[in-house]
Amino acid sequence: MSEMFVNPILTDPEMREIVESFLVESKEIIDSLDLDLIELEKNPKDENLLNKVFRSFHTIKGSAGFFNLTKLTALTHRCEDILNKLRKREANISSEIMDAILVGFDKMKELLQSIENNHSEDVEIDEVITKLQNTINKMIGTGVETIKKKNEDKPKRGRRKKIDISANENKSAEKIEIREEIPEEKSTQVTEQKSETYSNTSDTKKVDNTIRVDVEKLDELLNMVSELVLGRNRLAQINMDVSREYEGTQLARELEETTKLIDMMTNELQQLVMKTRMVKIGKVFNKYPRLVRDLSKSANKKINLITEGEETELDKTLIEEINDPLVHIIRNSIDHGIEKEEDRIKAGKTPVGTIILKAEHEGNNILITIEDDGKGIDPEVIKSKAISKGLISKEKADELSRQDILNLIFLPGFSTAEVVTNISGRGVGMDVVKTNVTKLRGMINLESTVGAGTKIQIKLPLTLAIISGMVVKVDSEQFVIPLNSVVEVIRVHLENIYTINNKPVIKLRDRIIPLVSLREVVLNQNNKSSENIWQYVVIVGIAERVVGIEADELLGQKEIVIKSLGSYIGRVPGIAGSTIMGDGTVILILDINELINKTQHDNHK
Repeated sequence: MSEMFVNPILTDPEMREIVESFLVESKEIIDSLDLDLIELEKNPKDENLLNKVFRSFHTIKGSAGFFNLTKLTALTHRCEDILNKLRKREANISSEIMDAILVGFDKMKELLQSIENNHSEDVEIDEVITKLQNTINKMIGTGVETIKKKNEDKPKRGRRKKIDISANENKSAEKIEIREEIPEEKSTQVTEQKSETYSNTSDTKKVDNTIRVDVEKLDELLNMVSELVLGRNRLAQINMDVSREYEGTQLARELEETTKLIDMMTNELQQLVMKTRMVKIGKVFNKYPRLVRDLSKSANKKINLITEGEETELDKTLIEEINDPLVHIIRNSIDHGIEKEEDRIKAGKTPVGTIILKAEHEGNNILITIEDDGKGIDPEVIKSKAISKGLISKEKADELSRQDILNLIFLPGFSTAEVVTNISGRGVGMDVVKTNVTKLRGMINLESTVGAGTKIQIKLPLTLAIISGMVVKVDSEQFVIPLNSVVEVIRVHLENIYTINNKPVIKLRDRIIPLVSLREVVLNQNNKSSENIWQYVVIVGIAERVVGIEADELLGQKEIVIKSLGSYIGRVPGIAGSTIMGDGTVILILDINELINKTQHDNHK
């Protein structure tokens, strides 16, 4: 095996900043191209879009040539040649031509990844270059005929050019006609260079107003703001104590005014720092038109993807983690949600299926909806499959509500697919979706109507660092329940708490919800106060699972900063971390996911 060649320009310390700028700029262009190429296939007559795509390849080619990246230069040059011929209308955009461009585009991404990781072009491109060149050769065949036809239609213009180019030369007409393209091409390139110069000047003015900051520095800044929030909470508590003891005095009034000022500035600073970490979800959504195009062709289906809310922002950490769950869901929709064209026509639907991908803010959460107009999920099929696979007993299945039956698709290994395909199976991978959403402290809800389609909603917190929490009291201990996990709070009479398999449950709107006792799970106490005949129950949910947490008192809502328990204490079952209250008290934050898992495990014993 030949030794990998490392490009010395890429490893030169003096060139480091320029190389990093090249990689960042190339990634931005690649992200934009991913969406533009699919859009171009849908709107082949959009000349502005075609020119934009051409300029993108041209920009990367120019930068690659500067760094002596021969493979990337050769690859982009071939793609540029194809696009240039499309611009001259020597050929029309077809599925075959677009397939070739996309293959070249994918190989460009591989090369850039290798350049970033290994400082080399350690990627084989010969096969792709051959494919691109074959496409160009086919276009040249039609291109010559197109040029001849143009010249026949415009004899005067052709005669003038003929005199200019070959006044004293005895050349064949065909050669003269081919040479006629040279001045036009140069003229086009000069025009492009001028427009790019103006464009770059305009871009430079915009870039001057922005700087790139390392994510680690933003994390440090967020950590400092978190500490400031704790200090703000402490100051507010002291203000309350002083107000009670020295009510009406000048000291109390001044402290109250100062506390309000600090509170306002801390809130503004916190929001500002949060915004610096926010990324538009369009960065993720823009990847999916290409995914839907490729998978729909593979499945021989016609599918239209509609995206909404691309401007919706959420934390950078969440952006990186949410991609895999969305890919799984879209794959399932394409493979086993949307029907084939003939089946849709028989069902009275449009031949082209639709997948809607939407993001929107809902309070302190972001709501992502993936909806298709396919055949939907039949609860009876889900139930019979779960029983046949031994995932649930028939008796237990008969007790489940329709929604609980649908939620069985989140079980590991569950699938209703009769035939395993390369794309997916409805249910295959849905346990991965649930795992990832759970890790992000999110919730997932599935709705489906047979024959009409399926809708999956994922609710995520905007950030994972500073969260809103509900403070509850059990005996003399206080706990924080993350507010994004809270579905609702109810007050239940002791007579309405039932027992199934020696486990407490309540019935809420025809749904059986198991209860979690923090006395038993966290405090390891079995005694229960019999004085109160009413019990507060905080209904919480993670992914598709819901349980109720018993509480003696509700102490209100607080903004809290999650702190690790540290290596000395280590991991405590059911506890996600701790936070410091305004009076200096350290209270525990509940790990809702672990509490739900423990409850389900105990119920299956």
